Amino acid sequence: MKLWTVLLCLVGCARANLADVDASPTRDAPQSSGGDAHTSDSNAGGCAQAFTGALATWDFSGESGSQTFTAVKTTAPGVTAGSAMRSSGLTAVSGLNSINASNWATASARDSAKYFALSVIAPAGCQLTVTSVAIDARASSSGPTMAQLSTSADTYAQTATVSTAVSSTPVLSATGGTVELRIYGYAASASTGTMRLQNTLAISGSVE
Repeated sequence: MKLWTVLLCLVGCARANLADVDASPTRDAPQSSGGDAHTSDSNAGGCAQAFTGALATWDFSGESGSQTFTAVKTTAPGVTAGSAMRSSGLTAVSGLNSINASNWATASARDSAKYFALSVIAPAGCQLTVTSVAIDARASSSGPTMAQLSTSADTYAQTATVSTAVSSTPVLSATGGTVELRIYGYAASASTGTMRLQNTLAISGSVE
């Protein structure tokens, strides 16, 4: 009888010990680091259409010169661009294969209301940097002897010199989601003198 009682006691103690082991936390269970979630989001919000080269081009071939605007011809992937046009302070003048204008400033400083304008717009999630513009601007004998290029990136404060006699490629640095460029002509000897943009015009830079 005593032996049977001892056996029952031993069995009961063993079951209790097993229950304690099952209830204890597993010490070797792997812990989540969350690394996969961070990896998948690492490029969130980045520019998907990075690019370096010609951002946009305009071609004035076949234009009358007095047209209201000339639409953009080519753009980099994802980039959009506005038409080339003259400001309301200028007067349209005919001139084949160009966009042409008179009523330029006769003073030795530019008139902020008299310019040709065009713009480039970055793809969604990107910004662009304009670094140079290839311009073929030509003035008549009484037209502007000086010209400048400025952009909206710094409210047209920075200037780059544009030739009114031969093709030129002024260099500048303008960054933003949208950049408007203006070409001002001035120092004309008469308000009837003209300055035109002809052949092709190209804006170069990068998208990032």
